Amino acid sequence: SLYPAEGELLENIRQEAIDNVKRLRNHACIALWCGNNECNDAWFNWGWQKRYKAQNPEYEKKIWKQFTDQYYVTLPEVVKEYAPESFYWPSSPFAREDGGSDDHNGDRHYWDVWHGKKPIETYNKERSRFFSEYGFQSFPEFESVKRYAPCEEDWDIYSEVMMSHQRGGMHANQLIETYLLNEYRKPKNFEAFLYMNHVLQGDAIKTAIEAHRRDMPYCMGTLFWQHNDCWPVASWASRDYYGRWKAQHYFARKAYRDILVSPITDEDEVLNIQVVSDRLKSCNGTLQVEVMKLTGEKVNSYKRNIKIDANSSQTVFSVPLGEALKNTPKEDVFVHAVLLTDKGKNSYANNYFLVKQKEVNYPKAAITSSIEPIEGGFELTLNSDNFARAVFITIGDVDSSFSDNYFDILPGGSVKVNVYTDLPQPAFKKQLKVISLSDEY
Repeated sequence: SLYPAEGELLENIRQEAIDNVKRLRNHACIALWCGNNECNDAWFNWGWQKRYKAQNPEYEKKIWKQFTDQYYVTLPEVVKEYAPESFYWPSSPFAREDGGSDDHNGDRHYWDVWHGKKPIETYNKERSRFFSEYGFQSFPEFESVKRYAPCEEDWDIYSEVMMSHQRGGMHANQLIETYLLNEYRKPKNFEAFLYMNHVLQGDAIKTAIEAHRRDMPYCMGTLFWQHNDCWPVASWASRDYYGRWKAQHYFARKAYRDILVSPITDEDEVLNIQVVSDRLKSCNGTLQVEVMKLTGEKVNSYKRNIKIDANSSQTVFSVPLGEALKNTPKEDVFVHAVLLTDKGKNSYANNYFLVKQKEVNYPKAAITSSIEPIEGGFELTLNSDNFARAVFITIGDVDSSFSDNYFDILPGGSVKVNVYTDLPQPAFKKQLKVISLSDEY
């Protein structure tokens, strides 16, 4: 918005800024103080300046004077005086004082995926110096939705109750559904839809974060919108109002680790493995790349000892896709890349698919489980015969947390997860539900 920032109001703004800088300045998470959100882009790119200039050129000049007094004089002076060790940025996004944001200066808000309806894979091509806002919507999980839509007749994303819990209206619900059906097969029911739209959101943001990190040092920042919600709602949040982590939250945690191993195919049908390191010292590692059928048969395997440069993004392995596949259909395989560092103490893994999720020939996965009591809950060991995509654990609408969720299980492999809950073991076993993507079509 624009404010009549002069006289007593501007002084009021200055005093409010002082109060809030003093209130927040000692928090370790404060990295940057932003004058406003998107006002600079709105002035230059969204027609605000043109609208006021068309009404009266004197209006335009006066408003711009108030704008610059507020964001280029008053607020940075407050930050300089009361938090001199931190940085000030006039607007987010911001490239320069005489124009809007762009893809080669400052930071950028990117919404061509989602609002612009471009496919998720567009994240792999779009560039910026710093992506300071982008996002993808999802509904809360089923247990959360049932708190505000307990009646089965409301279990439809276009029901009155569900529409009342969607700040983006019909347009946003349609976007979720369209993106989901473009990327995944049709879910079998409402509960499956909610689960799959979490996987969709998680995959979208994972794709973006990895692309931005691979483009280092051209791109040196990636911040997704948003972290949490102020009420139970379909939104871009990675945690819902009740604190439940969505797939996006688990996926982002892994994608933001200090080292990222990221498989990607290029336009020449070459499979590349990029390793991105945020460490300030170089290190050595062992890279294992496997092309594997979803039923477990290994198609190809590669192993390399690599040096990982400090603060870098580098392609550490490349192979023509045709050579790696050995005539195996893309729909029947996945790429599994594992990087071991620090003499095997740290492991970084990633799974990569060569086609859209709805084109992957996922076999049915038979997942078995065993339960062991631990302090504060249970250790759950899950085993699967075939590849199990985005394995989701739930124990109903009870207070609980999970060391991991929405994870993949390799064919014949196992995953251990800690589930923290006050449930006694018989109730935990009874309420435990484990599903994977192939169950929900």
